Amino acid sequence: MIASATYAHNVYTTFTTIEWNEDDKSIELTTQLHAHELEARLSLDLGERLTFLSEDDFPKLEAAVGPLAKKLLAIKLDGEFVELEYLGMEMQGQTIFFYMEADWPTKPKEITFMNGLFIDELPGQVNSVMATIDGVRKGGEIRTGTGPATLSFQ
Repeated sequence: MIASATYAHNVYTTFTTIEWNEDDKSIELTTQLHAHELEARLSLDLGERLTFLSEDDFPKLEAAVGPLAKKLLAIKLDGEFVELEYLGMEMQGQTIFFYMEADWPTKPKEITFMNGLFIDELPGQVNSVMATIDGVRKGGEIRTGTGPATLSFQ
């Protein structure tokens, strides 16, 4: 039996890695996502159709990534909300990477992370997260209606 194309389900995803940097006493986040979905979202936010592939559009899109990331990503370390600083972004092929960090003096025992990118806009959106603390990795997923992912390192 062959399934009809009308039953196909698109899945969209972002992937965030979180690491505690013992040398810098900081928490570091890298979020990876497809350029197409991000440029579509930013085009709506900015009120004009933009693409990362255009040299003229790139600076506008790049400038809009930080405010969007700060609005839709949140982290609690050991029960305390932490203000993330947006560091910048880069594009590799059709993939966007953006970077955020915050000072954090001790190895976190629990991380609660929320990534609201595309959750309301794209059916089937999955925002995956993997945190590494002192060599131990934990992962989780954020989907519509699930709320943040909590990762325990105790």
